[in-house]
Amino acid sequence: MSTTRSQRLKPWLARLALLALAPALALVLGACMLVLEYRTHYAARYIGAYLLRHNADRQPRGALWQGILASRRARLALADSSADLAPQSAPDPVLQHRYSLQHHGPHAVLLRVQRRQQPLQLDGPTPEVLRELARSLQVYERGRALLARAELPADPLYIHALIGAQIALEDGALFTQLHRRLLALDAVEAWTFLRMDTAEKAYWRTLLDPYLQAASTAADLEVAPVVRQALGEIVQSRQDSLRRDEIDRLLRSWDTVSGFEIRLNRGADQFAGYALLPGELPTAFSLPTPLVAEQLKLGDTEVGR
Repeated sequence: MSTTRSQRLKPWLARLALLALAPALALVLGACMLVLEYRTHYAARYIGAYLLRHNADRQPRGALWQGILASRRARLALADSSADLAPQSAPDPVLQHRYSLQHHGPHAVLLRVQRRQQPLQLDGPTPEVLRELARSLQVYERGRALLARAELPADPLYIHALIGAQIALEDGALFTQLHRRLLALDAVEAWTFLRMDTAEKAYWRTLLDPYLQAASTAADLEVAPVVRQALGEIVQSRQDSLRRDEIDRLLRSWDTVSGFEIRLNRGADQFAGYALLPGELPTAFSLPTPLVAEQLKLGDTEVGR
């Protein structure tokens, strides 16, 4: 009987021995690894080499955390206005569209317009609707403020202004503009362009055409300096008008076009901006860094390096 009982216990004892042996082996193996690391510092050297290899890929000065802080500041600033918002005063574009702002790190910002599935109803709005309306209104107003101050590249506008002046020179409208501009300058040459016959127009077209070419270095002594000044002011006025027209077009699009995006990326001393309209090439512009910081509530850590 005792022999039979001991035979039954042997398998269980073997299993218990194995169970006790596994933690002991793990403990011995861990102790060996600790002793090996203490003597060779293999893991520390491996981790150090890994960090050195990938150090160039790290974002400088806690860029990820700065981006999170920037987003938080913007959300808090947008939320602060919800208590004082009068829904009836919200402009129609905000009722028709949702305006959002996203920070991508400390030096990149995205403003977007998206049409609502249904316009907001302001009869007894819920607190959630009021908060969303306040956020959209703030982004809408700040987007308009940035677009209104956008600095467009001068060269394309200058080329288009020259082309417009060349067309006016061909059809004779430029002579009337010169007359008015010279009158404003109190120059006697104004009367040269008052009543001109065909031969006089052809003569002045020949003289003035070189001044309306890109990269012109014309210096014809037959064209008085005051006439050249008046011509330059006309071209500049056309350039300014083209800039205003483009800014107005972008502002209208900000009010009405779903999918319109404003992308801002910080450069050395200013923000480079791109206005992206669906189906169109991006419109490049620039903005002073202090203006972007003020409008989008960026702190010193986001605008200074």
